[in-house]
Amino acid sequence: MMGPDGRRALRMSLLMEMGEEAPGTPELAVLWHEDRLMRGEREPVSVYDRWVLARARDAAERPIFDEHFWRMRRVDLIRAGFDRKEARDVIAAIRLSLGHAPAIENDEGDDNGNLEQQAA
Repeated sequence: MMGPDGRRALRMSLLMEMGEEAPGTPELAVLWHEDRLMRGEREPVSVYDRWVLARARDAAERPIFDEHFWRMRRVDLIRAGFDRKEARDVIAAIRLSLGHAPAIENDEGDDNGNLEQQAA
C-alpha cells in the first residue's frame, strides 16, 4: 500500500532510472522542486508553492483506499461474474481484514460494499 509520498518518490526514481538527471526534463524538474518543498528543504515563495503544499496535505489526510476505490472494485467483481450480493460481501470482508470498517450508515446500503445487517 503506497501513499502519495511513495508514489511521488517512485515517479522520480523511474524518471532518473531512464537516464534523466534532475532537473533534466520539465516533468522531473517540477517533481524535484515540489519534493524539496514538501520535505521542507525550501520555503514556499509563490501561490503555486502554497497550493502544492495544500494539495500534499490533503492527499496525506485522505485514506489510501477511499469509497470510490471500493465501489470500483465491486464493479470489477460484478463484471467478473459475481452477483451483486457476493461482490458486496467480498469487498466488505477485504475491508475488514485491512482494518477499514465498512460504512454501514451510508444510504447506498447493499451497493456500498457493506455487509448486510441481519435482524436478530
